Amino acid sequence: MTRYDALFYSIAFYAYLGSFISYIVHVAFKKEKAGLLGTILAAVGLVPHTIAFFLRWAAKGTVPLANMYEYMGLMSWMVVVGLLYYTLRFKNHRLGVLVSPVAVMLLVVASLLPSDINRQLMPALQSAWLAIHVSLAALGSGAFLIAYAAGSVYLLSENGPNPKLEKQWIARHWKNFAIFWIGVPILTAIVLMITGLLPTPINQASRAMMDSGSAITAFAIGSGPNALYLGPLSIGLGIGMVIGAILWPFFNARQRAENVDSTMGGRFFTVLVLGLLLGAVLVGFAIKGDFIRVTDRSYFKIFEFFGPTLVLSWVLTPVIHAGLVKPGGSWITRIGVPRGLAEDISYSAVAVGYPLYTVGALFAGAIWAEQAWGTWWSWDPKEVGALIIWLFYTGFLHARYQRQWKGNRAAVLVVFGMVMVFISFFGNYFFGGLHSFEVT
Repeated sequence: MTRYDALFYSIAFYAYLGSFISYIVHVAFKKEKAGLLGTILAAVGLVPHTIAFFLRWAAKGTVPLANMYEYMGLMSWMVVVGLLYYTLRFKNHRLGVLVSPVAVMLLVVASLLPSDINRQLMPALQSAWLAIHVSLAALGSGAFLIAYAAGSVYLLSENGPNPKLEKQWIARHWKNFAIFWIGVPILTAIVLMITGLLPTPINQASRAMMDSGSAITAFAIGSGPNALYLGPLSIGLGIGMVIGAILWPFFNARQRAENVDSTMGGRFFTVLVLGLLLGAVLVGFAIKGDFIRVTDRSYFKIFEFFGPTLVLSWVLTPVIHAGLVKPGGSWITRIGVPRGLAEDISYSAVAVGYPLYTVGALFAGAIWAEQAWGTWWSWDPKEVGALIIWLFYTGFLHARYQRQWKGNRAAVLVVFGMVMVFISFFGNYFFGGLHSFEVT
């Protein structure tokens, strides 16, 4: 049976992809007509995207906002609306090259998620507050992603005072990358495996161990008799990645205290985040294609995911850095979007997303939870994640208003906020909880 909503989503995806390519041509070859074409394609793609939403609504009989696939579809819709708004407001088609890849990425990630249209929520969860809760939270998250795109361009377009000194700073960042992003995770994995603190691979676990409830890991690369059960290694690297991510900023702070110039760090941080995001998407495709398997129910599941994502980032980060960053000015600086404009877009997008997220994720979510489960707050992982994100962006706006935080510091916060949004979004996939129905 033909899924017409999926067909229209596909049409929208290819329109957005064509828009992104047109914007690249516009920037690279200074073809004004290509920029106009990119904006037209984005607007055209918004039509089937909207139609797909209502077709899915008609097929389900309820508002299609009950799972992660539908949530991400609405997030991407918001991103495209923001793209068109800022492009028309500032009369600058070059802005599209900042935002259009975010919409494309969201639909690619959505394709990895279950999209069964027949599954319905249990009656206790069906409420008008569902539409308010999820739709506003998704629209707010979409606005945060627009802010991330603008903040990333702001950081990537930063240039040092001269290419020679800039090369020294870049070399220092690569040294820290080797220490904290490669060395610390590998050392952590070795120590944890030697001390026996990691779960046992399922192919080595005896039936008695599995029956006793001992910690096991089913993480494997491949399947069948040739599968590589590398669960302990993957978990160890994932734990080491978290440790390295915590230690690295403290080391940078110490460098600043010792008057060691550590500028350009925001630019390197952005490249690292891009490498992680792309690595996570590739690992997601590998899991969907059964090339990589993770443990269904395990407290270590998120570290099983972090492990291969980290390894891919070791390769992807240098590649992305080579493509985006060059001493003396990368192609990002030639896009034609002033840094001040990118900063203004980043801030205004947060200002739009914050009230939407506040009302949707927190207030409407609490009302819906009380109706569905009889309690306003239950410390569910997704609820805690939403609260942390709200507190983070509250702190960001406070720093912006009261402390006059601008420039690199504000842009780094916006990029980090996007990482938090995605961790919260996929949190129920790893941690379960009352929102685990969204995974299916």
